[in-house]
Amino acid sequence: MTGTRTLLVAALLVISSFGVVATPAAATPANDSTTAGCSFPFTATDATGTEVTLEEAPERVVTAGPASAQTMWEIGAQAKVVGTTQYAKYLDGAETTANISGSGYAFISVEKVIAQQPDLVLAASIVPDEKVEKLRQADITVYKYESASSLDDVIAKTELTGKLVGACDGAAETVDWMETERKVVEQAAEGKEPKQALYVFYGSTPGPNTYISDLMTTAGATNLAADADLEYSSAGYARLNPEVVANMSVEWLLLNSGQPEPRIPDSEAYQNTMAVQQNQTIVMDENRVSQPAPRSFLVMRQLSKTWYPDAYAEANASVRGEAEVSTGTTATTEATTAMSTTASTETTAEPASNGSPGFTAVGAVAALTALGALARRD
Repeated sequence: MTGTRTLLVAALLVISSFGVVATPAAATPANDSTTAGCSFPFTATDATGTEVTLEEAPERVVTAGPASAQTMWEIGAQAKVVGTTQYAKYLDGAETTANISGSGYAFISVEKVIAQQPDLVLAASIVPDEKVEKLRQADITVYKYESASSLDDVIAKTELTGKLVGACDGAAETVDWMETERKVVEQAAEGKEPKQALYVFYGSTPGPNTYISDLMTTAGATNLAADADLEYSSAGYARLNPEVVANMSVEWLLLNSGQPEPRIPDSEAYQNTMAVQQNQTIVMDENRVSQPAPRSFLVMRQLSKTWYPDAYAEANASVRGEAEVSTGTTATTEATTAMSTTASTETTAEPASNGSPGFTAVGAVAALTALGALARRD
């Protein structure tokens, strides 16, 4: 991983891992045919400003981004997926799909995508418009998602994906679980003093207008980075210097599992925080926190159960009418919901991998080296 070009490419991949989500500008279903609760033809305007029309439910789908792949799995439409990027291979069964990533850090290979003869390509926001256009010139239907700025965006993307692929019933079930989980977490945090939390991964942090900040605050925290004097990218993320951390009252330090051994930054500023002094750190699964998709709501649950365990249990029983925690998603079971925590440890049955396009151990190191004089970009 040497050379300026490699570093810059890796940097863009790291930055983009936070925001691969759709908020359609327009969506107009017709009623000519129905598949799994969906109506076709279906038209939606994507991030390129293109009206994308599907005459019928696609049977062969390529997910050019791990968040859309995860969403396909959660809404029960994974059987339609014939191609995924290398960052989605952590999903159960994804190893049987074609790898459409390019060489090195190239996010996708146009040629590999075309070779799969897809009826639809779900393109992440970081896929260059030029590649989207090349695919369209090859007579392939492509929907490119917009970036995420909130949990509402994650929900909207889930609903939209269901409509695009003909899995509306599965999407509705997943959205119902997501909204219920948010209601439980909000109720658990109601009336509580917010936790003063900071999320950092290889020196980067999410600002206020990001879905990660939203899940932190919904779970009952104050995102300390939201009020810091930082230079945020258009996607809402910034480089976090130790001198800034030294002026924060960090009660809880949130880390990312995407490295061989998640560790606290090696600087006096971090070592002197209350979070480190009192052993109050939480390690979040990179394949959830770094992907704006349904499983990011499991990170929100993890934070809530760590900070307010009794209140979470009570809220869950009140909202769901049961004492046990239920996932309610199509593909996720309670055995796969947990991420490791210093204060509260759970186990996971999902295979570990470098699942998101940038917040992986190797990619992050190269990216942050390249960020010295550059503002973070989407």
